Order: sequence, then structure tokens, then C-alpha cells
Amino acid sequence: MAETNIILGYGETLTRPQDIPRGGSDKAYPYSIEEQRLSLGAQFDAVIAAVHAQPANAKARGESVIKMTLHPTFLAKSFHPNSVLAASGLRCVGSKSSIVTPRKVTTKGEPKPTYTAQLFVAGSEVAVMKLYQQLRTSQVITYQEALRRFELVAPFSAQDKLFIRPDAPATVLIEVALHASKDDADIINAFSSYVASLGGEAQSKRALSVAGLTFLPVAIDREKIGDVAEFAFVRVVRTMPALRVGGRSMRAVPGIIIPALPLEDAVDPTLKVGVFDGGIGHTGMEKWVSETIIPGTESTSPSFLKHGNGVTSALLFGPLDRDAIVFPRPYANVQHYRVISPGMLAAGGIVDVDLYDVLHNIESALSSQKFDALNFSLGPNMPVDDDEVHPWTALIDRYLADGQTLATIAVGNDGEKPWPECRIQPPSDMVNAIAVGACDSRSADWKRASYSSYGPGRSPGLVKPDGLAFGGSDTEQFTLYNPLSHEISETTGTSFGSPALLRTGIGIRASLSSDIQMLAVRALLSHHASRPKTMPMSEVGHGRFPQSVEEVITCGDNEVRVIYQGVLTAGQNLRASIPFPTLVPNGRIKLRATLSFASQTDPEHAVNYTRAGLTVTLRPKGRLTKTMAFFSAGKMYTSELQARTHEQKWETTLKHEHDFNVGTLDDPLFDITYGAREEGQSTNNKDLPPLPYAMVVTLSVENTPGVYNNIRQRYQTLQPLRLRQEIGIRQRLDGNS
Repeated sequence: MAETNIILGYGETLTRPQDIPRGGSDKAYPYSIEEQRLSLGAQFDAVIAAVHAQPANAKARGESVIKMTLHPTFLAKSFHPNSVLAASGLRCVGSKSSIVTPRKVTTKGEPKPTYTAQLFVAGSEVAVMKLYQQLRTSQVITYQEALRRFELVAPFSAQDKLFIRPDAPATVLIEVALHASKDDADIINAFSSYVASLGGEAQSKRALSVAGLTFLPVAIDREKIGDVAEFAFVRVVRTMPALRVGGRSMRAVPGIIIPALPLEDAVDPTLKVGVFDGGIGHTGMEKWVSETIIPGTESTSPSFLKHGNGVTSALLFGPLDRDAIVFPRPYANVQHYRVISPGMLAAGGIVDVDLYDVLHNIESALSSQKFDALNFSLGPNMPVDDDEVHPWTALIDRYLADGQTLATIAVGNDGEKPWPECRIQPPSDMVNAIAVGACDSRSADWKRASYSSYGPGRSPGLVKPDGLAFGGSDTEQFTLYNPLSHEISETTGTSFGSPALLRTGIGIRASLSSDIQMLAVRALLSHHASRPKTMPMSEVGHGRFPQSVEEVITCGDNEVRVIYQGVLTAGQNLRASIPFPTLVPNGRIKLRATLSFASQTDPEHAVNYTRAGLTVTLRPKGRLTKTMAFFSAGKMYTSELQARTHEQKWETTLKHEHDFNVGTLDDPLFDITYGAREEGQSTNNKDLPPLPYAMVVTLSVENTPGVYNNIRQRYQTLQPLRLRQEIGIRQRLDGNS
């Protein structure tokens, strides 16, 4: 019997801090201060006139918010113009992406539409005039340089903020985002009073504050919506989306004998796994499932329970083989939170208020304990927006920012609608979770299921969905156990592919007794996702995720796969050696790497959403100084999206593979540097906590057996991960079960 090669751990033993000299050069500026005084001067006249014309009750604290667009050359955090803003009494309260055609560029060629950042700047009319005065007369070089970085200055008008469907009813519930944190009660109260003066109601008791934004529902007559947007600190006004849950049929499959449920306990009952959905009821899965009924969700409906049971069944057992005689053993127990109720759908006679109530319910559960794994198969029924972060995304991302929880999110089932309605839906645009789309088959001949919503996501978070899991199709249904009716049912949807993938992730963790973090499980799932080059990443992300634990934790004889786990210190470079064989290769060498980390976020700065970023350089021959960029925008996404992929280092999952000819790779290594920003600005590295990371590296050599054992012999600190149930799992791996 051939020995099974188990993935190697302890790659972090091959890392060390390494100082790298970093040279710099003077930045070329496209405009002189005289050119800026001429161009921006007229723009400031319009801004000051608009600020002066705003009604007093629309200006909390007597302040307005204006737009200042940076020249694309100055997107880096070190060029943030905070010094000149602060000197004028202004502050940056948010930002979003923008496409601008500069008047001049510092490179060869004519200016063209380019991705940049638009800053939202708050302050009094006096402060705005002081900034204008700095432009006109200041001789301070640092202020002049800051002002030379701007391309445009403009009022932040009500029309800029409105995203309302044309079919909205006469009296409508809208969603408003304010540039206000939970500590800015005076701004929130001023807004509530302003809305009341328009005859509407700002439902501030149901407000959600995340970082520098506060989201709240507003009930108002349709013709007054434009007036609501006149309030200075309003960031966006949009139609309140409905909640998506279920949406695809589930029907019983006749003539199938239901196998008996497993008698065993879960493989690892210590794992804390949560599901937020429509509830369970009394179903017979109590051996592995507990239900928490959130106050306000006591009433339910058959459709909610059916969806909740289907999602939970997919997490416990995965898609079932119709010919199976036994159910697979669950890897972990599940805590199911019932967070929705029919009574929430029209509370107070207003539809769709459940969107906020459900999120409050989820926040209550997330605040109560720490989870190892979570699944969300519900959320707002709307496509993501490049420029604005939805409260569902912002709030849940915050709870996942420490990297200790593996979360899967269904991307939605609107893939057959026209663009942009077919785009992925919140909160699947989170950067700290895996966005799961659906493929149509478990066979080798698979493609994106037509109903599966697709990307791209926002930037950061561009590669969304992260990948696809089997979700069923008309020709190959997703078959699951329906405990409510004690039937085998068939269905389709990303709602079921998402928990099925989480089951694989939990299975990886539960099957290993080695200390493997959930961040490493996330990296492993992305690392093993495979995509034919003919399939666009916008539709399938990194490809179809692995469908079993076994294919993740084993290696071929001509390859080695190593997990690195550790923490990075801000501003410090980490040098990671890549295991390389001493035997003579008989073919090309393929290097594949996936690097994952979790990040704190700034939802008010959509263009600078993630605070942490990694710069990675490959040294193909570690003893030489020659380097190459391994992870880059051009290698991770399609060329037509380059305008938005300004700095790939702010993505929380980086993946790429490259083929090398014999002789071009020799004891290679990665140099990894952790950089950070806060609200788009530079931060003091000494004040930043260590950043957990996980990296998976696979090195394979064509037509060259023995690579795995050669690496084992050369790198004694690398050891196979220990299997929790070694005999049973190894039997399955060797095909003897």
C-alpha cells in the first residue's frame, strides 16, 4: 500500500524578520501651485456659494460637507492631504472611488479616465474659506504640496446622494447613511429634527452605527426624499431593500428510503458553529443542533422553517448521494439562530423593516459569544455598490476582523437578471468572509449555475465570489435531508452551496489534531479552488472549491504543500523560504501560493475599506537580489478592471500560480511586508497590533517523483499535520473504507 502524503505544517519555522533597504524618490507633481490657484480657484467659488446657501437646520454643528477629488497619482496613504485640511479646521469624514480624467499626468501619453479617490470633507463655512485662502496665499511648502494633489473641488449636492427606484410608493421607507459615529449623537438628533420638519420620521431607535457611519430607516413622502438628501451629513439615500431568504423551490423526492440518522456525536463537539436563518422547530436533529429563538421571532412560517432546516441540513450532511445507505457523520454541532419572523415583514405597516431588525438580531448573537464558523444564507436583496458599503457588510465584517472565525456567505440567486441586478449581494462583499456562488454540477464538467449572482466585488474585495460550491441545477439538483417532513428533498440555490462549503471547512479543522487556525482553513479552501482559464474570475472567482476534506489534506508524490501560520509586525518585513527539492527536476516547476489575513475596516472610506495590506515580493533565486511581483492586479483579474484595481495589496486573499523553467527557480523566498492605514491615512506602526496571517504554498515538479519525501528530508522542521481519527481517515484516503 502506498503511503499517503499529508499536507505539511509549521512553514512558519522557515520565516525570519529581514530588514530590506527601501529607496525613495521625489514625487513628480502634475500641477504647479500657480496652476492650482487658477484651476481650483473658480471651483472654490462655487463650493463656498453652495455652502453659504444651505439652510441652517440642514447643517449640524453649523458644518457642511464638500467633495475633494485627488489626482490619481496621489492615492497612496502617505499623500493624504490631512495636514492642510487640519490647518484650515476641516476634517475628512469619508471617501469613495471615482473615475476622473486629469488635466495633466506625470507619465508619457495623454490623460485618460483613471481610478482615484473622492474625499468627503466636513467643516464650517469659515473653515472652507480658510482652505481657499491657503490655496491663494500660503507660502508653506507642505500646504502647497497637499493642495497640488487635488484634481477637483465641488459641492456635495443632494443629487449626488440619491439612489431611489423610480417605482417607489407615495409614502416610502428609505435607508439613509449619515457621516456620524455612535458618539455623534448631536448629528443624529439634528437629522431626526430635520426630517421631522419635512413631515417624516427618522427611526433613530433602530439606527446602526459602524465606525464613522450611522445607518437608519426614514419614513417620508416620496416628494420629500430630495429634501432629506439636502442635510449636510447625509452620505447616501437609497430605497430600502427587501430581505432575501429562500426564493428557490424545495420539493420532496419520492421513492427514496430515508437512511437512519447517525448515532455518533459530532467529530469535534468543541467547535462553535453558528447559522443565522429562519429557524428549526422540532425536527429530530437535536443531537447536533440547538435553536436560539431571538426575542421577536417567536412566530414563524413554513417557508422560513423549511429554509432554515435546509441550510442547517446542508451544513451537517452536505449534498446527499441518493444511493447512500447512511448519512455522513456531522463534523460539528450547530447553534441555529432564528432571526426572522413573518411579523417583522410589515412592522408598523411599513414593509421591509425586517432588514434592520434582522441585523440587530444578528448583532445581538455575535456580541454574545465568539464563533469558530458562521454561515449567512440571507441578506439584503440588492446588488453591491462600488462606492457605498451596506450596513450588513460593515457590521458583520467588524466582528470577523480578528481572523478567528471562518464565515461563508451566499452571494444571492439573481444571476439571470440584467446587470447590475445580477451582481453579488450584501453581505457577500465582506473582506473577512468567503463569498460563495453556486456551480451547476459536482462532476468535472461544471460551470457557474445560471442563477448564481456574480462579480466583481468592490475594491478592496474585488474577487467576489471567492469561488463556487455545488448549489444544484435543473439537470443536477442539490439533494438534502428535510428534517421537517422527514423526506429527501431537492432544490437549488447559493443558500445551500454556502453551508455545504462551510461543512468542508469545518471538516478540515475537525479532522486534524494539529493546531490549525480558521484563517489557515480559509486559505486552504481558496488555495484548492480550481478555475479553467476560459472561465472569467468575475463569474467564478478562484474557481470551484474543494468538495471533500481528503483532497485538501493530501499531496501528490511530485509535489509538496506547506501551511505557514503566524503574525506580522507592522512595518517589518518577513522573509519566508519556500521549500525547494535538491533532486534534479525532469520538467517545469509550478509555484502556487495563497495568502490570507483579516483586517479591521473603515466603512465610511469605501475606497480605503481595509486598514491592513500586504506587499509581497518573490525572489526566484533566494541568494540573488532579483525580484518579481508574484501577486498583482494584472495576474489576479481581467484587464478591463484595471481602472479599479489600484493596489492589490489591500485585498485580504491573494492567490496566484506561475510556471518556471528548469534553472529559473532555486531556493526561492517571499518577502512579505505588513503596511496599514486608518481612514485612508498613514498610521504609526508602533501603535498597530500584530496581524495574523496564513499562507499555503504548493510546489510541484513535472515528471519528477519523490519531491514530497525529498522536501521532508531536507526541511526537518516541516511535519505532516496530525489526523484526529488517523485510522478512519487514512482508510478513506487509501480507498479501503
